[in-house]
Amino acid sequence: MGEFNLNTCNQEGSLYKYTNVVKGFQIRYFVVDSKAAKLNYFMSQDAKSQKPRGSIELLNSIISPSEEDSTTFTINTPENEIFKLRAQDAKERQHWVNVLRLVSQSKSEKEFKIYLNDKSDSNLINLTPKKETLDEQSQSSSSEKLQSNCDLIREIFDLIKSSYQEFEKSIDNLPQKDAPICRYDQNLLIFKATASSCVNNLVNCCNNLSIREENKSFLNDSDLIDSLSNSQRLNFNNKSLLDVTYRQISGEVKLEHHNTSPRKSIVNPDDELTEDENELTKSKDQIDPDRKKHDILKFFSNLTEGFDLTKKSMPISLFEKKSLLEMYADILSYPDYLIKTADERTPEDRFISVVQWFLGSFHLIKKQFANRKKPFNPILGEVFNCSWKVNDETSTNILSYTAEQVSHHPPISAFYLECKQKKLKLNSNILTKSTYSGTSVAIQLLGEMILKLEKNNEEYHITFPKLYSRSIITDPWVELGDSCSIKCSQTGIKAVIEFEVKSFYGEKINQVFAEIKTKNEDILCRIKGEWDGKLEYIFGSESSKVIKTVDFSGIKPGLKRIRPIHLQEENESRRVWDDVCDSLNNFDFESAQNYKHIIEKQQKLTEKLRKDKNLAYLSKNFFKSKTLHENQSSSLLNSHSKSSNLNDLVNFDGNDLPVRWWHKNWPS
Repeated sequence: MGEFNLNTCNQEGSLYKYTNVVKGFQIRYFVVDSKAAKLNYFMSQDAKSQKPRGSIELLNSIISPSEEDSTTFTINTPENEIFKLRAQDAKERQHWVNVLRLVSQSKSEKEFKIYLNDKSDSNLINLTPKKETLDEQSQSSSSEKLQSNCDLIREIFDLIKSSYQEFEKSIDNLPQKDAPICRYDQNLLIFKATASSCVNNLVNCCNNLSIREENKSFLNDSDLIDSLSNSQRLNFNNKSLLDVTYRQISGEVKLEHHNTSPRKSIVNPDDELTEDENELTKSKDQIDPDRKKHDILKFFSNLTEGFDLTKKSMPISLFEKKSLLEMYADILSYPDYLIKTADERTPEDRFISVVQWFLGSFHLIKKQFANRKKPFNPILGEVFNCSWKVNDETSTNILSYTAEQVSHHPPISAFYLECKQKKLKLNSNILTKSTYSGTSVAIQLLGEMILKLEKNNEEYHITFPKLYSRSIITDPWVELGDSCSIKCSQTGIKAVIEFEVKSFYGEKINQVFAEIKTKNEDILCRIKGEWDGKLEYIFGSESSKVIKTVDFSGIKPGLKRIRPIHLQEENESRRVWDDVCDSLNNFDFESAQNYKHIIEKQQKLTEKLRKDKNLAYLSKNFFKSKTLHENQSSSLLNSHSKSSNLNDLVNFDGNDLPVRWWHKNWPS
């Protein structure tokens, strides 16, 4: 085996590459670009002076020899792309594997850069430490030399381990007898055992040194931040996605730059400005209908019944120009009706007021989902802040809203509303699940909202119905289905709300029926009508009933107050998706897709870095606890549970999430 030097390594040659087009292997000419940490391939050797046919990112990729034969190996990139390659023979395969692994794992080389599609398609994320001053270099030269030697030793260990594995396979593949060298030859077995012992001892020594080094040092945030630097990096210094309080997943050692509680918000309400009246509708669809229909048909044509849409990326032209965190705020844009609940005098009137506000919010859902577009999926750590001035601009009653994406796998959003003047608070966690069904999309909102009226010591637990987007290809429309509930354990009053989906031969749509019952199961109120229009609240018996009509279709939603984008933190939704939205406004879908790809790639890199460092994400605004039952006191919420398996949520099917996030201002 030759000695490899990344500065001079220009490995190239022909390999067979598996292609999906022909469902088989085709020969291509490959060239290793060690400085860029890429494996470029061309149609033939003569074409290598031209632009590569394709490029495989090697940095942090996993190169694995196949167990099926002695010539095939795979490259698994950090983006989970898998490339299957085949060499001429086992010796050539091992040579390629050694070279590619050395390039992939060489973290100490200062030339390594990851090329990303940026605005000019030439900007770089540099994984190189910044140049130090001469004084700093002289002070750290010894430690750098030691670190470089350690990295080199690790690379040698990796090569030794992989070579030994190939050596072991070669022995196991030898015939048992009737050959010049047999599998059970005595000298060969002694050599195999000796080699195995040497490799194991070397690996154990390396592991012991690593453990000692980890116990003496903490993770430096700047290492992670430098690895994410580019013109669109999510680097916020004290506001970074990575500059939250980390904790070690296993063990007792904690790494905390601040305190264990989420940080205080730096949002200044005085900086917020009321948006234009047409804000909720200003992103009205102006895309060519033919293009839009083509994109929809192309996207849904290959989907099977019940397909989980969270696993497939939609065409960029089908995205709404806002994040899901902001869309939740738009759905809650009837602040007057929410604040009104705190002013009612009796428990019955307060409960009816809560129901009225809740049903009125669905009128805004129809506006948000009627244009066949979906909001951007928030990245982990993304936040959105806004507020409403209740009644009018001169009002002192302010309803503030804070939302944060607290989990990416599974996707869980937490949001919190508060009106300090009315002592009203609302905390919610929502896990969204979208599935494809024929020409419809079913959206399930798992989780609940908890509304707390502190003056009355009442908590209202609210669940959500299912949302259906019908006729997505032709003439889209939205309806709600299934049931949801509102309960107040302090007063015993509860409501079950049934949303009726349109039958095949039915004429009426958007029908809703509800009953509000007292603690003694007496019917307090019946509700019927259209959830997107006129609703009748029926009180009393048939002989003496009183009907109150409410029609939200003629009521304008409240206007959000939000800080100008230049005053927002870089992890706030409008800053995160700013370039994507600008490109969509200019109908530059290619640039929009590139910017979206950068954001997603950064998130994957961040997740990988956290995983490598064995760190868990800790929210800035919310703390996590296990689910409490309704009859448990909210004072127990301050337990700050530090262990929950989020993987259990992926297949969770219910409204009560096993893990819940509570805002830092939620009463303890």
